[in-house]
Amino acid sequence: MALWSIVRAMDAILLLAALSEIERTLVGGLVREVVAAGPHGLWIDLATSRGPDALLISADTALPRIVRGGTRPPKTRPLPALAGVARRILPGARLAAVVHEGLDRLVRLDFEPALGSRVEDAAGAGGQIILELFGNQPNLILADAGESILEAARHTSPSDGRQRVPGAIYAPPPVSDRPDPRLLGSPDAIGRVLEPLLADGLSPAYALRTGLMGIGDLWAREIAARAADASAPAIARSLMDVLHRVEAGPCDLRLLLDESGSPQAVSPLPLAHLPEARQQPVASLAEAVERVAARLNARREFAAGQAALRQLVHRFEARLRSRRIKLTEEAAEFAQADVTQRMAEILVANQHAVVRGATEAVLPDYVVGPDAVIHIPLDPTLGPGANADRLFQAARRARRGTMRVASRLAETDRDLARLASLLPRVLSAGRPEELDAARQELERMPHLLGPRDWAALPPPRGEAARSGMPAAAKKPAPVRRAATGRKSEGPEPRRFVSSEGLPILVGRDNEGNDHLTLHLARSEDLWLHAEGFPGSHVVIRMQDRTGGVPRQTLVEAAKLAAYYSQARSHGKVSVSYTLKKYVRKPRKSPPGLVTVTHEKSIVVKPDKELVSRLSASGTEEE
Repeated sequence: MALWSIVRAMDAILLLAALSEIERTLVGGLVREVVAAGPHGLWIDLATSRGPDALLISADTALPRIVRGGTRPPKTRPLPALAGVARRILPGARLAAVVHEGLDRLVRLDFEPALGSRVEDAAGAGGQIILELFGNQPNLILADAGESILEAARHTSPSDGRQRVPGAIYAPPPVSDRPDPRLLGSPDAIGRVLEPLLADGLSPAYALRTGLMGIGDLWAREIAARAADASAPAIARSLMDVLHRVEAGPCDLRLLLDESGSPQAVSPLPLAHLPEARQQPVASLAEAVERVAARLNARREFAAGQAALRQLVHRFEARLRSRRIKLTEEAAEFAQADVTQRMAEILVANQHAVVRGATEAVLPDYVVGPDAVIHIPLDPTLGPGANADRLFQAARRARRGTMRVASRLAETDRDLARLASLLPRVLSAGRPEELDAARQELERMPHLLGPRDWAALPPPRGEAARSGMPAAAKKPAPVRRAATGRKSEGPEPRRFVSSEGLPILVGRDNEGNDHLTLHLARSEDLWLHAEGFPGSHVVIRMQDRTGGVPRQTLVEAAKLAAYYSQARSHGKVSVSYTLKKYVRKPRKSPPGLVTVTHEKSIVVKPDKELVSRLSASGTEEE
């Protein structure tokens, strides 16, 4: 079960643990300072009877949260309006109460003027902080004692009947129609809610999740696993025991990990239904929650960067296709250069037959045939000689244009081929390093990038955090040409092992084909490619083997070359093979294009089952 699907925000049980800790340690504390925690959060420095402490409140969409402690956040510029108002009225006030009913994910913090302070002073006047930890747009609202909104992290329209803008009166969200188990207060009352659901055949976890408020999938499974049996009384007792342990504290915190070991959620208790290897003890709730928030923010930033690169590639492809259409039209026009030249020559030879002031001359065209004529457009303000000169100039311009258009068409086709090979790498990227490599490939095409395109490029890993500003807004330095002999980078090839033990490498795309053939393959390795179809380069590592490649390995490699080509769906495919030393890369040719000599052919059928059978990792994609 993927934890990513379990917890997307601070769930009701974890919120209960966090608020219980805050009530035990921070209530009564004096606000010393308020700092913006990003655009939608506040970090409040408190003086308590135990010494200095802090409170972090955030309505961040990745992980809205409220926790005791946490490190002081970096400066947020410009200062959000919410933080500006909070800094004016909260310092000097006292945290009087934490108001939270049942398992609701609505929290109110009451701040009152400290003893000895004047209520009429803005500083230290206090107020209410209301945190809404639900929905796609969580919110953090600052209100006065009369619940008039002073400022909010997110201003909302009254479309749902709850306007959250300065000056409006705060209206709480509608009450859930499901009973709150914490407010029910006893196992008997909870059992009476669960009994009919279980009688209808629902599983204990599903009955908990659908019958009671505040119980998500994670805790429904956990409560069911802790229950002595599947009866309603046993499940109710298990739920009440969990609530009591979490509320009474102190908690035995666990950082919940996914299959890769990355933090995905936090639990205030060890979970019985998850393996211990995926539960990491952690010292403080603030540390655990911030690690999860950092992970979720990283995932969000990765997804945003991937989407930005995908949009850029699609944008460039659309531009280049439009350019190609226009260039093709120009090429068709310039192809008339020979006809225009012939018109000029015929006009010179027949000046005597042209009437001055005519708009067209119809003259014999002996190149086409003895009875053929040609219609020559004329400028009526010019004489025959001047019209002929005009046509000669137009023919010369057309010939120069033909060469220019041919060059631009070739460049456009190369760029389209590079983008076609780049898009699959962007779409399949699963790690920041792969996304960085795709971004760098776009930067190597500066002639395509306008100022807005440079700004749309996602920042490299860590650059935005180091600079404190969007790195994509800064145009990177021009890419320097690599020194002669330096090996270029490219995606690593797919790796297979033949049934006779020889390694077989398969390029992933055009860039990967170049990387494999030009920089990984050795001169005596065997190189293969499907004849007449775009596809992957395939290399059999000979490993200093003498006597040629074994027949079975050759057949298997040829089947891989056929499968990883556009001839995959064909019944039989002819595959060329030769030694790598007979493979050449023409100068200025697009990625993946090579010429071969001394080649031979073998006919095979693409074999899907062979891919998984020979895969070195067992996970090669199809």
